[in-house]
Parts: sequence; C-alpha cells; structure tokens
Amino acid sequence: MNTEESPAALVRNARRSAGLSQRDLARRAGTSQPAIVRYERGLATPSWETLERLAEGCGRRLTISSAIAPDPDDVQLAEALLERTPLERLRALRRYARLHALPAREAR
Repeated sequence: MNTEESPAALVRNARRSAGLSQRDLARRAGTSQPAIVRYERGLATPSWETLERLAEGCGRRLTISSAIAPDPDDVQLAEALLERTPLERLRALRRYARLHALPAREAR
C-alpha cells in the first residue's frame, strides 16, 4: 500500500486487494456495508481502531511511520548546485567553508 494514501483509498485498496466485497469486509470487521461505502467514498473518516479492524478483515496490519521531510531551502540549494559544473561546486564549497569559519576566528 502507498504510505501516503487517504483513509478512503486505504480501505478501498485493501479490500480490493483481498478480493472482498464491501459486505464481506463489513461482516469481518463487525460493521455495516453502508459504513464501508462511506469510508471508501471519503464521506466518513474511520477511527484508528476501526481502520485496524478493517485492515485485519483484509488480512493486513496497519503501521505508522514517519520520515524526515526535506527542507525546501535545502532542496532548492541542491538543485541550484546541480546546475553548476563540478569545479564551480568545489569553488562554492570553499567560499562557503571560509564564510562559516569567519565567526569562529572572530570569537577568539
């Protein structure tokens, strides 16, 4: 499953990949078929506990993960550096290192 799916897509995709009808999933998860319809259409948002039951009904297990989101400024800088030649990048790195070394020298 995609790690960035909406709850609606998560329920729908899990059910379909398990080969279950909405009625079958509802029976396995202890809910109603109209509730499954509302979840899959995004008209209602299931609680975490309900999502766990729905996933288990499809033979799956839910997990939560986190990832470091890149800083947009870092991405923009990296893209700008990639437009330069290797020699230009090395020169820029030397200038950067000199600039960041100045405050340390001045503090002495």
